[in-house]
Amino acid sequence: MKKIKILIFCSITIFFFSCEKNQNDNEVIDCNHYHWGYDGDSSPDTWSTCYSDCDGQSQSPINIEGAIVDTSLSALNTNYQDVPIELNYNGHTIDFLYEAGSSLDLNGVDYNLIQFHFHTHSEHSINNNFSPLEIHLVHKDPITENLAVISVLFDEGSENEFLSKFIDNLPDTMDIPFNSSELVNVSDIFPENNGYYSYSGSLTTPPCSENVSWFVMKSTMEASVSQITKLQDKIKDNFRPVKSLNGREIKFFN
Repeated sequence: MKKIKILIFCSITIFFFSCEKNQNDNEVIDCNHYHWGYDGDSSPDTWSTCYSDCDGQSQSPINIEGAIVDTSLSALNTNYQDVPIELNYNGHTIDFLYEAGSSLDLNGVDYNLIQFHFHTHSEHSINNNFSPLEIHLVHKDPITENLAVISVLFDEGSENEFLSKFIDNLPDTMDIPFNSSELVNVSDIFPENNGYYSYSGSLTTPPCSENVSWFVMKSTMEASVSQITKLQDKIKDNFRPVKSLNGREIKFFN
C-alpha cells in the first residue's frame, strides 16, 4: 500500500509540472505590451513573435569563418569629424549620438554616421571566438535608408584613450544623458590594419530589418579590464546569439 501511495504521489507531481510547463510553453505574448530584451520572457528567441523579420534568413550577428578574398573590395572610405560627446542610455545599450557631418562612402554613396553603441560581450565571433566588447558604428543612406554598420571588436589589454574620454560618465538612466563640449573623433578606435570582413545581414536588435551591409574589422583593438567592466556594469550582457549564414557569403578585404 505504501508503494502504491508513493507511485500515485509521483504521478500527480509529474502531471502537475508537465501541465505547468505546457501552459508556459503555450503562453501567448501580447505584442502591445511586449518589451524585447536579452533574458527571461523577452529573450532573443521570443523576438520573432512580435518582430517577424527576426526570423528571417539573413540575420545578424554571425560567426565569421571561411571568408572569401574579394579583390573588388577596397579600404573603407570614411570621413569622420571631431564632435562633442553626447551619450544616451536607451534601456538596452549606450548610444553615442554623432553630430551630423560625418560619413562612410560606399560606391559613391555617402552613408551618414548616425551613432555608435556598445555590446558586451561581442555579438560577432571570429572562428567561434568572442571578444569582451564590440562597438557598432551605424551609417544610413538618407535616400534609401539602407544601413552600413562597421564593427570593431575589443580585447582586454591597455587602456583605450578614446574610451577614457567618457568611460567614467556613462549614463544608466534614459532621463539623464551625458554631454561634454570636449571634442572626440571615432576614427581613433580603428585598428591600423584596415582589413575587414563583409556580408549582408540585419540589425541585431528588433525590428531585425535585413537592410544592413556589415563590415567587421579584422584586427581587434584593446581596452582595459576596468573600461570593459564599467561598460558591462551599465549594459549587462546585451548580445544576440549568432545566427545561421543560410548560404550567404562572407567576403574579405585585407
